[in-house]
Amino acid sequence: MEKSKLIELLQTFSATDFRRFRDFVASPYYNKNEDLISFLSYLEQYAPEFPKDKIQKEAVFQALFPKEPFDKMQMAHLMNYLLRLGEQFLAIERYQNEETLANCHTLDQFVERKLDKHYNYLFKKTQQSLEKTGVSDGEDYYYQYQLARVESDHFISQQVRAFDPSLQKASEELDKFYFFHKLKYSCEMLNRQAIIAADYHLTFMEEVKSYLLDREKVDPLIDIYLMIYLSISKPEEEQHFEKLMKLIDQQAEQLNRKTRREIYLYALNYCAPKIRQGRKEYISIMLDLYIDGIQTRSLFDEEHLSHWTYTNVVKLALRLQRYEWGENFIREYADSLPSKLAEDAKHFNLAELYFHKKDYDQVLTHLNQLHFSDLHYHLGTRIILLKTYYEQDAEEPLLSLLASFSIYLRRNKKISVTAKKTCLNFCNLLTQILRRNPSKWEKIGQDIRQTQPLAERAWLNQVWQREAKFVESRR
Repeated sequence: MEKSKLIELLQTFSATDFRRFRDFVASPYYNKNEDLISFLSYLEQYAPEFPKDKIQKEAVFQALFPKEPFDKMQMAHLMNYLLRLGEQFLAIERYQNEETLANCHTLDQFVERKLDKHYNYLFKKTQQSLEKTGVSDGEDYYYQYQLARVESDHFISQQVRAFDPSLQKASEELDKFYFFHKLKYSCEMLNRQAIIAADYHLTFMEEVKSYLLDREKVDPLIDIYLMIYLSISKPEEEQHFEKLMKLIDQQAEQLNRKTRREIYLYALNYCAPKIRQGRKEYISIMLDLYIDGIQTRSLFDEEHLSHWTYTNVVKLALRLQRYEWGENFIREYADSLPSKLAEDAKHFNLAELYFHKKDYDQVLTHLNQLHFSDLHYHLGTRIILLKTYYEQDAEEPLLSLLASFSIYLRRNKKISVTAKKTCLNFCNLLTQILRRNPSKWEKIGQDIRQTQPLAERAWLNQVWQREAKFVESRR
């Protein structure tokens, strides 16, 4: 029973969920089988762990029906019915959180039952609510369309032979709903195609793009996603990204956090390849996007800041040599990270910062405080340590660590293929540089520029150039 769909569902329930689900199951409108109430009560006492010995079917049946022999079929029915109630409960919980949609469905009933007073009051209330909140995400387009549709249906039910403005409005709101979601899905398809070998077909996008670009005024959220689409599909035409940045600055506060997060991520993803192409001005643009997204909590995952986002901000600050600002950021936002990663993330990034400041004693101090809560820090620490040994001319510990780290990478099966290649390529190229073989020097430089994937490419290139004088003397 521990692997059943019912238990898997209940394991996702919070204490509040259980309380509300208990009330739901006890409601005779949804359930008249009192055995299901007892069944849920029994399971709830063992949530969320649900120990195997307590939820074996025979043990549960015995607790529910102590005077009856075990009935496999009856137990299966109880599990199936409770699962169905659980699924129904989730749907109703979601529905109750969508007040506008529920109001529209109620208005449909008022129209059908010809309850005009009820209709007029609720319609006005719902309309005012939508106008007050505006469009904060794509779902609001759906609500606006639904309300316009209801208004048109109500007009038709009056059987009045006159111009119906609500019919035009319903059509326009449906267009907005379509355009937004068409752009949203198309942006995501382009985004995935850039990451994986995916073959998506973006139908009607030329027509949608042409139509919207010809309009004098486009709804702001639709305009944002149009600029995202154009930025992704035509990254060389940078005026689209420039307009996107202006729209983000003007409209971000009106959008909900989930939508803002998605928009910021698209903008950040546009900057990354530009930086790899050598466009240094995008380093500042990307850092400013991160700062805005963090300060507005748009880039937070629920209540926490991702340690990847945290580290990316530090890397950008270091590339701009904003050391004091970077250190303040590291210390200020460490508490915003998930608790199990916070200390390691702080010390790892402080080690990176002090490496850039050439304060190698501080680098070692912070590396020694890591507990390796994540494999990323385990691997990253060794790369920083290798770089530090090189900068300190500590050749013996450098060569020793290079050898042991390479063996560790080859033998460890828990490291992903990409991470393993990234670090091994770094070790191999650093080893070749340290051999200082004149006959292979040009080839090493070419490999540093072309090898994929590769950690610390810029640093390796600097080291290769620094060693060039010594190599030249041996020619």
